[in-house]
Amino acid sequence: VFAPAFTYQYLQTLRNGSLGNFRDLITEITKNGAMLIYLNGYLNGRTAPDENYARELQELFTVGKGENSGYTEDDVREAARLLTGWKIDFIEFNVFFAPWDHDTGDKQFSSFYGNRVIRGGSTQAEAERELDELIDMILSTDECAKYLCRRLYQFFVYPFIDDWTENNIISDLAETLRNNNYEIKPVMYQLLGSQHFFDEINHGALV
Repeated sequence: VFAPAFTYQYLQTLRNGSLGNFRDLITEITKNGAMLIYLNGYLNGRTAPDENYARELQELFTVGKGENSGYTEDDVREAARLLTGWKIDFIEFNVFFAPWDHDTGDKQFSSFYGNRVIRGGSTQAEAERELDELIDMILSTDECAKYLCRRLYQFFVYPFIDDWTENNIISDLAETLRNNNYEIKPVMYQLLGSQHFFDEINHGALV
């Protein structure tokens, strides 16, 4: 992002949070300077919401685009409204909240998210409360935990997931993730310590 200080902060965030709590990690990433630059978050304002990060938050980072992912274009737009107002100081290389550019209206989400309404606010504390509610809403879907576990499985074990794997491996990992409040380490212990991980059929499967 042509801002080494922000790049360093971004990499440190990933390193520090990779085996921690996913809720905390995605919250930090949302307000991270490098991400605000990369996906135009610092340009996202109340009069012209930018949907880039709001879309990727759902499409790439949390629930994906699978057949059981039911978020809508309206959900993208409402999330973009909710995320308005986070700006960058390119002199001091820090992130700040601009209340004058935050959409203070209520945000209405689809049935995929239980028709949730997140109440708007005008202060930084209220904007952070909105963000917390947004993340909690997304993580409360069954698909979020399954999507994250699929991504871990494809990276560490095998690139393709068949019905048997979905029903016998992914579902169990997702239950562990939810039961541990989205702590990543217990899932990694379960996956990398399983008999399935060491099965000969998975040897040499990753290029």
